[in-house]
Amino acid sequence: MNMAEIKTDDGDVIKQWGRRIGLLGGTFDPIHNGHLSLADYVLDVLELDSILFIPAARPPHKGHVKLTSFQHRSAMVNIAVLDKPRFFVSNIELQRTGPSYSIDTLKELRGFLDPGVQLFFIIGMDTFVELDTWEKGQQLLDYADLVVVARPEYPLGLIGTLIDRFGHYSFDAGRSCWAASDRLGRIYPVNMPPIAISSTDVREKAGSGGSMDGLISPAVAEYIEAHDLFGGDDS
Repeated sequence: MNMAEIKTDDGDVIKQWGRRIGLLGGTFDPIHNGHLSLADYVLDVLELDSILFIPAARPPHKGHVKLTSFQHRSAMVNIAVLDKPRFFVSNIELQRTGPSYSIDTLKELRGFLDPGVQLFFIIGMDTFVELDTWEKGQQLLDYADLVVVARPEYPLGLIGTLIDRFGHYSFDAGRSCWAASDRLGRIYPVNMPPIAISSTDVREKAGSGGSMDGLISPAVAEYIEAHDLFGGDDS
């Protein structure tokens, strides 16, 4: 769904997102089973209504990396979530010019969603450590809660050592999150068991003709093969 569709939609699709929406952004080049498992896990642990996948149009941190076209990356995400009724896809970042800053995406979402809707922006602990390098990274908490997922070599205990960057936070044991007296957004640590899959692995397997069983959905594998995305063709 792109922004034009959102603005002219009768509201039925947006209503399906519910009141507690997880946001999972990324290049998804391509989307793999690790992304889907993460979405499933956070959906369950935080009792969310839905997960909204947001493919990055022009990711600012990957300006030197050649990406598959947005159209292909978005198509693969749509294919991957086709049989998951609580997963949705938005092309919101394609509608803007310039780098795809997450803060702009959150502001835009807040502009048309009901004020009572809760947004949960999902990132890895490795990203949380570097959030100060993001465009207005600390302001993300003015528009959404953060869901910080443990990563290998990046334990959740690091949150406590960095929390002062974001405001006057303390850990709320009752809600299992960090909450602040001076910030709207909470920070939810999630200790999900690691899944050893990366988009790089998938691209290398596809490029060498290796099996992608267990890495991506069969339908996404068929799409990659049909368009020769990682086999040396620039399509």
